[in-house]
Amino acid sequence: MDKVIDKLSAYNIFTNLFPGVIYCFMADKFFGIPLIQNDLVVAAFLYYFCGMVISRVSSVVLEPLLKKTQFVTFTDYKRYVAALAKDEQIGVLLETSNSYRSVVALLICTLATGGWAATLSAFPIIEPHAHYILLALLLVLFLFAYRKQTQYIVARVEFHKDSGGASS
Repeated sequence: MDKVIDKLSAYNIFTNLFPGVIYCFMADKFFGIPLIQNDLVVAAFLYYFCGMVISRVSSVVLEPLLKKTQFVTFTDYKRYVAALAKDEQIGVLLETSNSYRSVVALLICTLATGGWAATLSAFPIIEPHAHYILLALLLVLFLFAYRKQTQYIVARVEFHKDSGGASS
């Protein structure tokens, strides 16, 4: 377990593990959903997974929504990669920005959990199907996350192919 923890970067801790722990705590305290674990190994994986889901909601749902409403604006990816090669601080700033975005997604997911719990209470006919609905939503979320990550890889390869870009 220590080796696994040693391999977690600060970025993974603040964008995955931290939001997952906070989410599980709030789900338990606010809505009575028992996600707090006594087994440390199970807890670590559950909290990390919950944080991963929150992080993907942040990236796949929240970010495009904020871009579309022009609440935030982004630069062209090729310009970003080129600038990152010249200024490493940009990567640090991006990590901080992504951490904030993950906290916003954490709060949205917590609110959605409360809404989901209220919906199940109001419409008990849904409850037998709740697990399937949740699994289907997770499937769609991670399919879009996979597509987005693949697009980043392709864009980075294209950058290096087109411009002989700097390695970073």
